[in-house]
Amino acid sequence: MRAMTRILLVLIWGGGMAAIAPATCWAQRIEAIVETDLRTLPLEKQNKLQNFAEKVQHYINSYNWTDDPWTTTIPVTINLVLQDMTSGAEERYSGNILIHNNYDIQYYDKRWRFAHQTGATLTHDNAAQDSFTSLIDFYIYLILGGEFDKWSTLGGTPYFERAKNIAEQAKFGMGRYIEGWDRRVELVESFLADRHRPYREMVDYYYYGISFVQQDNAKAREHCATAVQMLDKILTDDPNNEYAKKFISAHYMEMLEIFRRAQDKTPLRTLLVLDPEHEVAYREVLEK
Repeated sequence: MRAMTRILLVLIWGGGMAAIAPATCWAQRIEAIVETDLRTLPLEKQNKLQNFAEKVQHYINSYNWTDDPWTTTIPVTINLVLQDMTSGAEERYSGNILIHNNYDIQYYDKRWRFAHQTGATLTHDNAAQDSFTSLIDFYIYLILGGEFDKWSTLGGTPYFERAKNIAEQAKFGMGRYIEGWDRRVELVESFLADRHRPYREMVDYYYYGISFVQQDNAKAREHCATAVQMLDKILTDDPNNEYAKKFISAHYMEMLEIFRRAQDKTPLRTLLVLDPEHEVAYREVLEK
């Protein structure tokens, strides 16, 4: 599948109907919003870290993470919950991180331990490991891997590889902050494994179809129908595949709109079987 310019789908509700509208994104950058929950910290630490979210947000948004030729913006939202683990002069914390793209990619990690001195600047240094920024970098690259898989066949591989490199170095070199890095290595290796390739190829087919929504409905439906067939095979071979299930849950309304007026609604009948949770929505279209 050839590379394509990204098109975001927006569901616009009016009079009980939904329409799919394209929203082309223009800047070559991560656009992150960072929120912190400091209520579990001592009041002194809450005061010290009151600008921490802005600092992390600047660290992410001021950096060029990609060599993307398609001038795209990637929205990211990060929620951090911090707890104090300070012992001695070094300020230490444990943290939970929820990071997502406001759409269909999300990660949650509660095995995070890091050091951060109040007033210290967050800097990018690919040659060094840092218990805080290494984890931020790791999940940003996972988000990028998932996003670039939408734009070309296995296009996210370079970003998954970068995440893998960070995780492997951290697993053996993070010292007292090593917790969780073995699982992070396993996570990114699972994305690069051959068994995950059918899912990644399906994502490419689906988004290639989406790119034709406004100009060629037949071609859009053709490629999206192929994606549904691929989802069917993935879940037939692995009924518990969480990525395929989450993909359907995130995109079923889009697919309903794509095939709502199609003469052949076979893809929706397939989804009805794969996604019984939304049976009512499928039957509403299929039985009209």
